[in-house]
Amino acid sequence: MNTKTLGIIKLQTLALIGGLLLAISLPAAAQDEYPYKQGSYWEVTGIHVNDGAALKYANHLATKWTSAMEYGRQQGWTKSYHVLSNEYPRKGEPDLYLIRIFDVMPDAAENEKRAKAWREHMKTTIKQLDDESGDRAEYRTVGSNVLLREMIIR
Repeated sequence: MNTKTLGIIKLQTLALIGGLLLAISLPAAAQDEYPYKQGSYWEVTGIHVNDGAALKYANHLATKWTSAMEYGRQQGWTKSYHVLSNEYPRKGEPDLYLIRIFDVMPDAAENEKRAKAWREHMKTTIKQLDDESGDRAEYRTVGSNVLLREMIIR
């Protein structure tokens, strides 16, 4: 065999060995990845509605709350929002769940900026918001507030 043929055989052998090593190492690298990746945040608020106040609270949700959520969605702060009814609440469980889904947790400065923009959009003040929340306390109670993170399978 001449040296040129021997060199080609060596290169082919090295390429074959390299290909085999690559085929073995790729699954090992993929196995080092967590099976889930982090998705959106889900803010879930449990609401207890007093007897006889369902319509009053539903009207609040359909007007002011929905307007606030829509503004957040238009600004890109909120991805989606939902109102879920607990059809068979056990003692102590909320009647409704208010859900807001978003992708980015704002820092304190951004949160202040958003709150100010939202108050301007809603044409309200901090005092008015506090008073309105107090008024709603007559017919509803916030029972819980949970921040969840969606886990998306890869």
